[in-house]
Amino acid sequence: MINNILLAAAVSIPVTPLCAPILAEEVTSPKEIPVVSSMFSGLSNDRAPAMAVSVVNINSNITCRSKARSKYLELGARGMEESTNNYQWGIVGNMNSIVWCRENHAIISVAGDDFDAVVELKNELKGLY
Repeated sequence: MINNILLAAAVSIPVTPLCAPILAEEVTSPKEIPVVSSMFSGLSNDRAPAMAVSVVNINSNITCRSKARSKYLELGARGMEESTNNYQWGIVGNMNSIVWCRENHAIISVAGDDFDAVVELKNELKGLY
C-alpha cells in the first residue's frame, strides 16, 4: 500500500521548466569575462609569450633565496619580494621570473615575450646553483 502511495505521488508531480535539467539547453553568461594570466599581462600582443622552467638541487633555503636575491639586485630587477620569503620574484626588463626555494630544490621560472631572452635569464638564475 505504501509503495502504491509513493508511486502515485511520484507520477502526480508536475514537470515544469524549472525542473528541467540544466544540461538540456545551452547556457550563456550575460557578461563576458576575459581570462588574463597575471604573469603574462604585461606582454606585447604581437608575439607569443615564452616560458622556461628549471629545477635544480640546493643545500638550504636560506642560501638559495640569498643567491636569488643577490642575482636579482645585480640584474637591476624590480618588484622583488622580501628577503625572508622562500620565493623570490623579480621583474627584469619585460620578463617576470621567480626562484622558489622548496625543501631541497630550487624551482626557476621565467616568462616574457622573447624566447631567447627568457632562456638566457633562466640559465643565468640556474647557474647560481
